[in-house]
Amino acid sequence: MDTPRFERLVNLYTNKGLLEGVDGDAYSAAIQRLRLASDDLDGVRVLLEGGSLRLAYNAAYDTLRHAAEAVVRGAGGRVTSGLGTHEAVFALADALVKGYDDEVFAGTRATTSRLKRNSLEYPEDNPVSVDESDAEEVLQWASDAIKAAEAFLSRSPLPTI
Repeated sequence: MDTPRFERLVNLYTNKGLLEGVDGDAYSAAIQRLRLASDDLDGVRVLLEGGSLRLAYNAAYDTLRHAAEAVVRGAGGRVTSGLGTHEAVFALADALVKGYDDEVFAGTRATTSRLKRNSLEYPEDNPVSVDESDAEEVLQWASDAIKAAEAFLSRSPLPTI
């Protein structure tokens, strides 16, 4: 874990109102979130096989994000809704897994998929299209993220927000 970066991010996003601590059993909530994300991988594959590439891309991106949310939840936090929340959840998850699974929640994976997903959701701002290889790539990233989240949640003790 990149402790100094993680602490800076927690302060930054808490002060912006984008991160809050959660009460209750954070670990169980994280496992449940991760289980749902893992189940969604099959749905993404169905969309791909059916040729619904835009939907497959968006669903794969959401699955990637949900894996990041599971990591943050496992550390006792929850990213709230608002402008910048997707960036926040990826940055926090990246800092938490840093040193174990580098670049799973950061760099090209998070930025490229987030920006393209945004363009697919709001085509009037920046129209883009995706092909099968784009959707398959983000599906692979989501699968990698789920594995990284599983590995993170298997550690003891988990860092806390």
